Amino acid sequence: MKLHFSVIQKLIYVFQNYGGHENDVKLKEQLVNIDLTPYERKTGNQDLILVLTEDYMKLLNNPGGQ
Repeated sequence: MKLHFSVIQKLIYVFQNYGGHENDVKLKEQLVNIDLTPYERKTGNQDLILVLTEDYMKLLNNPGGQ
């Protein structure tokens, strides 16, 4: 199982903006709220990739990407 690049970007953003506070309460709240969806790649290795649910839903609602 792998993380999609957008998930990595989201995690970096959360760590940079919410880390470093006392007891990291804000950081933990933000991490708990990240919603991921497993996606099975149809080409190549057919890996299982965790993607942001919000991105996945956008693609389902607009399959042409426009």
